[in-house]
Amino acid sequence: MTGIRRAFVLASLGRYMMMVVNLAATLIMARLLAPADYGVAVLGGSALALAEAIRALGGGAYLVQRKDLTPEQIRTNFTISLIATAVLVAAVLTLVRPLTEFFGRPELKPYLQVAVLGFVAGPITYQISALMSRSLDFGRIALVTTACAVINAGTGIFLALQGWGYMSLAWGTAVSALAAMVFYLHFWRDWSIFRPRLTEWRDVIRFGVHDSAFGMLSQIAEAAPYLIVGRVLDASSVGLLQRALLLALFPERVILAGVGAVALPAFSRLVREGNRPKAAYLNVLGLITAAQWPALVTLILLAEPVVYVLLGSQWQGAVPLLRIFAGTLLFSFPMALHYPTLVAIGRIRIVPITLLAPTAAMIGILAFAAPLGSEAVALSAFAIVPFSGLLSLAVVRHFLKFSWLELVVVLARSAVITMACALCSLAAVMATGWHEKMSIPLAMVVGVLAIAGWIGGMWVVHHPLLQEIAQLWTKLRSRIVTLVR
Repeated sequence: MTGIRRAFVLASLGRYMMMVVNLAATLIMARLLAPADYGVAVLGGSALALAEAIRALGGGAYLVQRKDLTPEQIRTNFTISLIATAVLVAAVLTLVRPLTEFFGRPELKPYLQVAVLGFVAGPITYQISALMSRSLDFGRIALVTTACAVINAGTGIFLALQGWGYMSLAWGTAVSALAAMVFYLHFWRDWSIFRPRLTEWRDVIRFGVHDSAFGMLSQIAEAAPYLIVGRVLDASSVGLLQRALLLALFPERVILAGVGAVALPAFSRLVREGNRPKAAYLNVLGLITAAQWPALVTLILLAEPVVYVLLGSQWQGAVPLLRIFAGTLLFSFPMALHYPTLVAIGRIRIVPITLLAPTAAMIGILAFAAPLGSEAVALSAFAIVPFSGLLSLAVVRHFLKFSWLELVVVLARSAVITMACALCSLAAVMATGWHEKMSIPLAMVVGVLAIAGWIGGMWVVHHPLLQEIAQLWTKLRSRIVTLVR
């Protein structure tokens, strides 16, 4: 478990560094580009994300979860990924004109033609990063992701300052993707894994079909709001929704920075060693909710100053959307572990099936809500996210055999911590009088009291997250002392 904890710390560190870079870029880019520019980038990115999911036929998950991995399987996986990429790049370039006509956005044509350049790096990048993940080599992965985030941000900011608008985002995406390929090739010198082979194609395709189906449904679920709103409303509405959702997801991405990277290889290792990941699953759910729930509640209170500081006054329309999205994400906690848990226990065939009903329901609800405006689209998440979260719990519970009472016991302590955090935050707001526009100094006070309530709540219920934080701090302090000496 020590190796897994170290991998989690390294993966989290890499994600945190990447998020710091992206946050700095957001502060600058939000003031250089209009919501409509982001809307074009979101529509183009959504189209490419769907193609990315199809490429999971030769994706990295197969390499991570495979019990006994052979060189022939690695080479076959690469070959299938290369073929899928060539076909998909040709398809994207062919569909550029129909897509621009469908959405009535001629700006999509140059965006897609440039952004797809980064798509060609995938077969190499995903192969190497998957093999590094399998061996829990998250230190070098962290270096690559951080460097690429800097390149993406630097390219985008430079071009935006030159007046390139939405195209600065396209070039940032393409250049950073190609840079990732170069970095991974530098770290992984065994290029024999790229020899074309198809000897194990049945095994790779058998896994890849289900993984690709899951990826497709996941990307449809993620892209559908933007595609539907882009068709019914306008690019500015798409931009506001995307920025609001991105800010609402920020606590989750901070808290789960290392979970997404480590969960699959960690759970897969537990299964390979003959263990069942039930205890680990419940423990991680407890850690996630103890951090995510208080952060989301605090974000609901601080939505207005957060949008003003991070995005600027031109994005104030995102404030109510941010509050709504933050409220719905309180129910999203099981979703981060859904895919890695089921894949690790060999249930990849079940994964896409579990997304069919939520995805179909979401598309139907969004089609009804979109003509009513952006807030109606955001509110529709209250019907979608809780259903998806409950379904995920029910499916995983069926295979891991934990009781609902065990789950309630785990979540009850997180609920107490969340209440303590919320009460401390509300006390500051109520003591100064409730104002629609919160000042920055008051927001800072609310944030400090929220942290105090969070720590106090963990201390009262003796939550294991507090022990993990203390343990991490002790190790970091000892490392700092060693370096100083």
